[in-house]
Amino acid sequence: MGGRGQFRLTVAVAALVLACAVEGAEAQDTSLLDRAERLADQGDARAARQALSQWEAEASGDAPLDERARAWFLAGRLTDDGAEAELYYLRVVFDGSSSRYADDALLRLGQYKYAQAEYAKAIDYLGRLRRDYPTSELAAEALLWVSKSAGALGDSERACAAAEQGLRELAPTDSILGRSLRDERSRCGESVRRYSVQVAAFQDVAAAQGLARSLLNEGFDAWVLNATERDPLYRVRVGRGLIEAEAQALADRLVQAGHAPFLVSQSVPRSNER
Repeated sequence: MGGRGQFRLTVAVAALVLACAVEGAEAQDTSLLDRAERLADQGDARAARQALSQWEAEASGDAPLDERARAWFLAGRLTDDGAEAELYYLRVVFDGSSSRYADDALLRLGQYKYAQAEYAKAIDYLGRLRRDYPTSELAAEALLWVSKSAGALGDSERACAAAEQGLRELAPTDSILGRSLRDERSRCGESVRRYSVQVAAFQDVAAAQGLARSLLNEGFDAWVLNATERDPLYRVRVGRGLIEAEAQALADRLVQAGHAPFLVSQSVPRSNER
């Protein structure tokens, strides 16, 4: 074989060796994440974190987005710090929104916010999961947490609607999730609490009506609860039939306007809700 032919053969062999090396490195990169995920599933968080740290040191810079999103998602799973996990999941959602981990990250964010009693924020994240990833396998589970969060806010209509929709979308084999959704739906026949905000109480009806007019002029839906023989005070209130979150927001506005309000509530049968 001539020199030129030998050179071409040498170049071809070198290229083959380089390709094999790249393929081997990519396989190693993927196997480290596979190992981290497997260890996480087995509950060995310490070893999983070590595998993830090794992947980050060796491969994260050149990794495709889906692999980086996978690493962020795993990091969120493996940390014991809820706030840190939230940051990792948010990175998946915003930087890796096209990855296959984004819907799961949104579900976990919703669950975390529910655990933190930030129910409105939980509903925001779960709603985004259903809006942005309508074919997600987690869509029915998201409705379970929407139902729980709405129930915690006192919004029984939304809680019940979410539970009903979740049961309609539920996979036939998912009996555990089905039981949880049925538990949420079983509360739909019970009474719920509805709120108003009390601003002041007077023995003089004219004083009560004067404050109510002033509040109406300020843009508040004010009204007077008339005195009775058992309760001789005229109570000035704002809002009717509110869920707790709505009433609290209204009370905050009244505080900013210089009043000293507080929430009052009553139990209302679901059939009588607005």
